[in-house]
Amino acid sequence: MDTSTERTRAGSCAVSPYRQKHVNLHNFATGSQNVDSLHHNAVTCEAPCSERRCRGSILTPSNRTGSLPRPTTEVLKQAKEFIQQYYAHIGRANTDAHASRLAEVTACIETTGTYNLTEAELTFGAKLAWRNASRCIGRIQWSKLQLFDARNVRNTRGMLEAICKHLLYATNKGNLRSAITVFPSRTDGHHDYRVWNTTLIKYAGYQQEDGTVIGDPASVEFTKICQKLGWKGSGGRFDILPLVLQANGEDPEWFDIPEECAMEVKLSHPEFDWFAELGLRWYAVPAVSNMILDVGGLEFTACPFNGWYMSTEIGARNLCDTNRYNLLETIASKIGLDTTSNMTLWRDKALVEANVAVLHSFQKAQVTITDHHSASESFITHMKNEQQARGGCPADWVWIVPPMSGSACQVFHQEMLYYTLKPSYEYQEPAWKTHLWRNRSSESGQGTTKKTFKEVAEAVRFVARLMIRALSKRFKATILYATETGRSKNYAERIHRMFSTAFHAKVLCMNEYDVANLEQEALLLVVASTFGNGDPPENGQSFARYIMEKAKKEERKADKIARRNSKVELAPTTDYISCEKFCDQPVRIAPRKILRANSVTSMDEPSRPLSAVRYSVFGLGSSAYSNFCAFGHAVDELLEVLGAERLLEITEGDELGGQEIAFKNWAQEIFKVACETFCIGSDVNIDNVTASVGMPDATWAAEKYRVTAADYQANPADLSRTLSDLHGRMVLPFRFNSRTNLLNPLSRRSTILVKLNTQDQDEFTFEPGDHVAIYPTNDKDLVERILRRIAYEKSPDTVVKVDRHEAKVTELGTVRTWVSHDRLPPCSLRYALLHLLDITSTPSPMFLKTLSLHARSPLEQKQLSTLGELLEEHVRQRKTDKGSAVYDEWLYSSFPNLAEILEAFPTLRVPASLLLTLLPLLRPRYYSISSSPEMYPGEVHITVAVVQYKSKVSGAVRRGVCSTWLDSLNDNDVVPVFIRKAPSFRMPEDQTAPMILVGPGTGIAPYRSFWQQRQHDREAAGQPEGGRFGDITLVFGCRHSKLDDLYQEEKMFSKEEGALTNVWTAYSREVYLPRTYVQDLLQKNGQKVYETICGRRGHIYVCGDATMAAGVRVAIETIIAKQGEVTKEKAKKLVERLKEENRYHEDIFGITLTTEEVTEKLRELKKRTENNNKMSVKELAALRLAYILTRKAGLGLRTASDDVVIQACSPYFLKKGRDRIISAPLPYRSRPLQSY
Repeated sequence: MDTSTERTRAGSCAVSPYRQKHVNLHNFATGSQNVDSLHHNAVTCEAPCSERRCRGSILTPSNRTGSLPRPTTEVLKQAKEFIQQYYAHIGRANTDAHASRLAEVTACIETTGTYNLTEAELTFGAKLAWRNASRCIGRIQWSKLQLFDARNVRNTRGMLEAICKHLLYATNKGNLRSAITVFPSRTDGHHDYRVWNTTLIKYAGYQQEDGTVIGDPASVEFTKICQKLGWKGSGGRFDILPLVLQANGEDPEWFDIPEECAMEVKLSHPEFDWFAELGLRWYAVPAVSNMILDVGGLEFTACPFNGWYMSTEIGARNLCDTNRYNLLETIASKIGLDTTSNMTLWRDKALVEANVAVLHSFQKAQVTITDHHSASESFITHMKNEQQARGGCPADWVWIVPPMSGSACQVFHQEMLYYTLKPSYEYQEPAWKTHLWRNRSSESGQGTTKKTFKEVAEAVRFVARLMIRALSKRFKATILYATETGRSKNYAERIHRMFSTAFHAKVLCMNEYDVANLEQEALLLVVASTFGNGDPPENGQSFARYIMEKAKKEERKADKIARRNSKVELAPTTDYISCEKFCDQPVRIAPRKILRANSVTSMDEPSRPLSAVRYSVFGLGSSAYSNFCAFGHAVDELLEVLGAERLLEITEGDELGGQEIAFKNWAQEIFKVACETFCIGSDVNIDNVTASVGMPDATWAAEKYRVTAADYQANPADLSRTLSDLHGRMVLPFRFNSRTNLLNPLSRRSTILVKLNTQDQDEFTFEPGDHVAIYPTNDKDLVERILRRIAYEKSPDTVVKVDRHEAKVTELGTVRTWVSHDRLPPCSLRYALLHLLDITSTPSPMFLKTLSLHARSPLEQKQLSTLGELLEEHVRQRKTDKGSAVYDEWLYSSFPNLAEILEAFPTLRVPASLLLTLLPLLRPRYYSISSSPEMYPGEVHITVAVVQYKSKVSGAVRRGVCSTWLDSLNDNDVVPVFIRKAPSFRMPEDQTAPMILVGPGTGIAPYRSFWQQRQHDREAAGQPEGGRFGDITLVFGCRHSKLDDLYQEEKMFSKEEGALTNVWTAYSREVYLPRTYVQDLLQKNGQKVYETICGRRGHIYVCGDATMAAGVRVAIETIIAKQGEVTKEKAKKLVERLKEENRYHEDIFGITLTTEEVTEKLRELKKRTENNNKMSVKELAALRLAYILTRKAGLGLRTASDDVVIQACSPYFLKKGRDRIISAPLPYRSRPLQSY
């Protein structure tokens, strides 16, 4: 006999493994070896193996006999151990939270003898128990287990409801999912909850008078129990037994399982037609229901759980075991095998064909199943993963090796160590053997009425009626958002209202979310804004850092970094989070796919932290930036790395156009997919939900809101505190000190230096490179124009509050009541329009549609509604790339503000409640800080371009909101601000590192703080001549040396003092000189630039609009390619590496379209469309209608391609107005910086 083969029987106990520090486990097929040290954490078995005997092949070697509760001391001991495990798992062991929870649990146990696990703890415990299950070959899926918490159930009807929902979720139309439903834990042993069935679905076994059995012989005893209780089956071979449920220690009740909850697969063979004639079938979901979940000292006696079948469980065991359906000889005879001699191996051949039939049938029915060879391979992978993750993997070789194929399976050759870890699933005595009957007539069936499916229809209808409510108790949807301006929060709250109709939904800002709960989420929806050119918003940075670090660990553990270029990049400094690498793929504009995982193809994937989480991401950003929606893409891909299941590809919402429609489409689609994923779609009117909740603008009605006088007699005294509460961040009251015009008085433009007094605020700290965000006040004249157009009986200075008419479902029915609409604090209408609401941005299409309902003139109603529809149609056309050039140019037209729209439609009478509830909040404007905190303590300086222009289309004077307000302030006026840290734009920690600072125009703003800081550092070091400080080269650009060379004298002084080493200035409009830009200066000094960056490991900083930044990057790549004699592709990679090393810094603030640039772009468009005019009639008609409406209304909504419309649609305009219109320059517009 081969002794090496015999050694693979891990059940051998010749030497107790517990006496060894480490146990070597060999794989005799591969020659590999693992070392198990985890067994030191094993618990002592009640009936352990000894050196003289092995109980490894005993079916239930560690039965939990009886129903007596554990002693309090043992409960406390196990509770402490489990709480330690849980807090170690979430990375918070030995913290205050850990100590507090342990004290709480201890006090509860000492007082009552028991305690309650939190849902997160219970979920962790249930998953860990599966991970510890030594007899399960499919444990690689342990982290994907979905827990349904049914500890609130108190009767059998509630148990039935929970189990039906479990089965529907697990079945999932054949795409099976692992799940567990946990009912209340054992208390005193007399009030246990039990599922008497060994599995939720099982076939009956009817014993005949001659001793034969029709059906499943393994079910004979339980079938008799069911019959005693009053159940009567039809006597067939495949009758599904009823559920026998026991609640709170009461006598059991039985219920027929609804047909839709018990999917069955009819068995056939791919080659033998006669196999289908055998009339065989089997149920799809194997749900074990008679075991105890033992976790933290608590025993959950009713905890049905399921995975999916390995084919041999059906084909070899259930159908072919002699003590089951015993079909081997029948199958062999049908095949024509000689069954008279063992030498023909007829049993083996028949066994194989039975399993072929099972696999074929399940695959044909698209029901999840795995074969025993694949299961064997996945278990070997799981063992390796576990050995690396925690030093071992308990396994019972006798049970792990499949019941057929023997040494052809990999696990046969693998030594295993069998031990027990807690938490665990344990066997327990059958309920009918331990139950103490309260009513003896029930035991004999006399007191139990027959409950067929028809007779429990009321209960089933009850389940259906409460489908959404029941699932809302189980399926949680968490909506996370990160925002700088509040827009993401608004979208998150809207999606929350939608999902609250079908899920237990909650919405949280990322910095308020406890990341320890991430693994326990069922559905995660993320609404993520991107700040600037790829940074997370401030309130999203902690979440981003957590998932990045966790994903990095996961990739290391899976050894993926060596196999592919990881996108999970952490910058050298822990303060800086880079999302840029997640934007290296083109923007996806193809129709989004539903990406729900298929359990058949994913069953062998290793467990990852978020394997049980489903998610979808809506990213917000501006396509003006090269790293469009970078943070959204980062979150989307990192969640995937962590194992979460993406339900829908990321959707991008572009601030420059189409964001509202993109959100609407995403909201509708993800709601449908989520309802389908969690099996609640049939009970939710999806169309109604998405229509009534997804777009609140569309359902706004005056009767839903009321404006009433508030108890307060005055507006909020502290504007900064009001803004802090409104935006959820610390807003500080600075004071206006002074302003200085930085341009020559002869210049037609204005750029000012504004100095603010910080009033020595303790909360205020900043470094050079950071931003200050300012909440401006709207123009008073603009507010007055709006007030004149509002239907409002009260004085605009009366302090009011807004109430919302809300329907609440109570036990007495639906009750409608007025509740406070807490969007704004109590204040006057004038105060809200001045300080809190955005009245200058162009209203959204849905807002225009809502306005149309309040126009008295039918014509104006139609015009407003049509205008809204045209804007929507613009987005649809743009997203499908149809006529995209025309519509994109229209996007950059001069859109009107609210006052102009109200004045353009004289019959509009807008309720004040509409403005107070639907207008977006006034957003802060960001400015780079232009001063050093050491050189000017107690002050903040900013460089502001004052924006003012006159529209050539409508003649209206347009002014930048914030820049104009700052230019009008008086001494000591309050300026509400907060600091926005910019860790990616800080001066180098190594002060000897050289720097190149590139910034035309107001892009010079942060560099003023740099050279001031350097000047202060040099003076503080006592080395005015330099020495240990690196060179600083400033590359600046402007139009004229005499008109707009910002900080000209300061730059020269700083150069003389040594703070600046070089100052290179490019003039683009200098008389008698060729136009020169900063890119040209970099190219001209290419050798110095290359030596600074590559030779001396210097830093380069770029501040300005996105177009300039892209040009600078190309210039740097060209310089590196030329000076370094490398290819352009390699030069690009070197620039990428500079960014990864945090040596290439960008502070980008959108696209600036000057008059000439826009005009040139329009002329190019005109030429293209004249040469290849393929616009559809529908597109031309839409453009012409938009033109006529907006021109008639005097709104200034001129499309960029009026010339095309005129040529195609109107000879009159072609003759009279073509040249005038096409030559009229568009006004200056800078988006989305909003620093004006």
